[in-house]
Order: sequence, then C-alpha cells, then structure tokens
Amino acid sequence: MSWANQQTQILCYYYLYTCKIFFKKNIKNMSASSSTSHHSANFSTSSAATSFIPDARNIVSIPNNDANGGALAQIEDLLESIVDAIEAGSELIIPYRSSRTEVDPEQRDARHSELVRFPGRNIQEAKRFEALFRIIELSHEALLSGNIITKRNIYYQDPDLFKSQAVVDALVDNLAFTLGVGRGDLNIVAAAKGLISGPVELIMRDGSVHNCGLSGDGGVLLPSLEAIDKIAFYCVRWVLVIEKEATFRTLAASQYAKESQAGHGLLITAKGFPDLATRRFLSLLHSIRPELLLFGLVDFDPHGIAILRTYKYGSQRLEHEVGATIPGMKWLGIKSSDIMPSSGLSRNISALRRSDSQSTQEYSSQESQAYSYDGSQSERPPKRLRIRRVQDPSDSVAALTQNDRKKAMDILKDICSSENMDGDVPEQMLELQRMLMLNIKAEIQAVDNYGDLTDWLDERLCQGR
Repeated sequence: MSWANQQTQILCYYYLYTCKIFFKKNIKNMSASSSTSHHSANFSTSSAATSFIPDARNIVSIPNNDANGGALAQIEDLLESIVDAIEAGSELIIPYRSSRTEVDPEQRDARHSELVRFPGRNIQEAKRFEALFRIIELSHEALLSGNIITKRNIYYQDPDLFKSQAVVDALVDNLAFTLGVGRGDLNIVAAAKGLISGPVELIMRDGSVHNCGLSGDGGVLLPSLEAIDKIAFYCVRWVLVIEKEATFRTLAASQYAKESQAGHGLLITAKGFPDLATRRFLSLLHSIRPELLLFGLVDFDPHGIAILRTYKYGSQRLEHEVGATIPGMKWLGIKSSDIMPSSGLSRNISALRRSDSQSTQEYSSQESQAYSYDGSQSERPPKRLRIRRVQDPSDSVAALTQNDRKKAMDILKDICSSENMDGDVPEQMLELQRMLMLNIKAEIQAVDNYGDLTDWLDERLCQGR
C-alpha cells in the first residue's frame, strides 16, 4: 500500500473512530439540542412574520422534512459498519448505485450497482472512495447541525480531490439514490437557480422575509424548500412557468403578475431546463394550494416539450426524488395553432424546404429586431399606446435541425414506453408529429407583439381559467 493510501486510511480511521464515540455518548444530547434550537428558530420566525403579514389566513406553513432522520440513521449505520471493518482489518466497503442509466427504457429499473472499496486495486479507486466518503462526512455533519450545504460548496471544500463539479453532482445524486432518499434529505441542495416574481412573501426559517413582489425585473432566487418556513399569498390565482429567463424578466419588469387581465399570479423560471429545487417548489405550491392554476410557457420545439414533460412527470435520472413533479401543469403554449392560423404558413414551409439556411438567417434577423425593440421598453405600455401586431406569427418559424429531430424521436419513444399517459399526452404526441412532418419550430417570441407578450398571455390565461 502506498504512503498516500496509508495516510488516507489513517484519516478515515480517525474520523470514524471519533464518530463512533460520538454516536455512543452524545447523539441523544445533540438531537435534543437540535430540537430546542429548531423550536427557537420557529418562534423567532413567527414573531418576524407577524410584523410583515397582516392577514394570517393567507399564510401557509411548510411542513418539516421528516425523512432527514431516516437519512441520518442510514449514514450512521454505514459509518459504523466501516468502523467495524477497520477494527477487524477488513476491506472498507460503501454500497453504491448509479441513478444515471443509459439502458433501454424497458430496463430502466436495472440500475448499475457496485461496491466502492478501500484500498482498491489502484489509486483511482482509492480516490473515488475518499471522495464519496468526504461527501458522506459533510452530509452527516450537516444533518447533525441542521445546516444546509450546496453541491457547489462541497466541491470547494476540496477541489483537488473532486476534480470537477460534475463529479460532486453525480456522487451526491447517486448517494441519495443508494440510500433511497432525496437529495434534500441529505441536507445537500444545488445552488439557487430558479427565479420567482409576484405577490407572495417567502418567510424563511432564519426569520428573514423575501418579498417577491418588489423584485423588479430580476425576480427573487428560489431558496431550497428546507429553508422556507411559511409562504404568504396575496390573491394569487395562477402560476406561469416560463422556459426563458429573458421572457421572464420582460414580464417581471412590466409587473405583469399584478396587472394581468386574468388576475394576480406568479411568474417562475428555471432559466431553461428545470432544476430540482424549482420543480420541488412548484410541486409544493400545487400540494398546499391545489386551486392554483399552473401553466407552462415553452418554445414550440422538441426541447420545449421535453422541458414541459420534465416539470409534469419528472426526469429518469432523478425519478427517485419525491415531490418533484407537477402533473397538474397545463401547457399554455406555444403550440402549432399559435403559428398556423394564416395561409402564410404554407408559404413559409415551402421556403424552408427550399432553403433552410436562408430561412434561418431571416428568422435570426426577425428575432434580433424583436429583441432590440423589447430592449427599449422598461415597463408595460398603456393599452392605447400598444403597437398592434403587423407581422404574422408564421413568419417566425424555422426549420428543425438534426438534433431537434433526434430529440423529437427520443421523446416519442419515451412516451410510448411510459406509464404517464394522462390526458395531455396525445396533444404532446400530435404537436411533435406536426413538427416532424412540417419540419418547423418557433420560439416564444413568435407570438409576441414586437416584445409585448401581454395581449397573447391575457387571452390564453383567461381561457385557461
């Protein structure tokens, strides 16, 4: 065994031996102390909330995560088994299952299982054990202290060990999958990504309050659910989940969440493909306020439908995560009916088939024009000053790329093999087939009024109600 391996084993033994003594003598005291501090935090949060929220009927308390205790128990059992192996002079073993699968959908349950060993056959195996053990250690400390740590913070604890953020992401997700818990149950979360804007207040467990109605065009970063104590609603009737951050910021700057003809609502974006924290937050909204109407606004292309389906049904890689789907979300647009109402579409389809490259350049030019006009608008203009649409939406279609066509076929295959065949699936299949047959796609901007999407949204949201 090399000196590096010997040093790693000594460090592991020291930490594990300390843990074993701590488990036997102090775990009860630590749990009692954690419970006392938690109650104190709740008391201070409630006091702060009372001064901010005048109508307690609009406040919804977020239930505590009871799964943390199960995760802590499993981690301590795992650590004690490693201590016993060290004392017996045996090989150190950590069970490990991969949540990332590349097998056929029919074999989705056949996840790859293995054992991470120390010392392994080479230095790479030893380093892998050390990296996984380090994450287990950090999760254990976070669970005992009640603190939340991010995957990004874990990486910067020892970048030389982990090498890349992707390694940390995979190890954390696979550890949660192996233990049969969610990532949040380990008190590990991803860095905040999603944004929210609208008449709600997020009351945090540390007593602070995030007023999402005063966020301007930037929105408020969505915190992890574990950090939220209560949510205060103000006459919210709908929630609009937007694929693109640029569209979100435009609507947030115009205060559309408060001025919509459909009533007050919330604007939320995950800046593209949905992250777990945003999905869990939306799932929570749906569970505590099932009367809220949830809508998805995505591009008319295969990637837009993939994003919508991830919100509704979850992802294969993180299908073990509980409370991360929003089956009640409705597809607001854009759809083929939004860009096909006029005879101009057939003209553009013919042009696309004759010269895909020329049409793509024209589309880019139109998109740039829309963005430059939008950039000069700081807030929603009065009704009487709005410029009415003079360009047909079908003028903004573009041809599918090979990557788009492959993505569409993958989604259709996934639909055919999936058990999630709710009432929205036939429409998703039909829209994908239209994209493939007509060889067209379009972005959200295809239906806006030179940068002002509010007319179209008012009409669709009022119909959705």
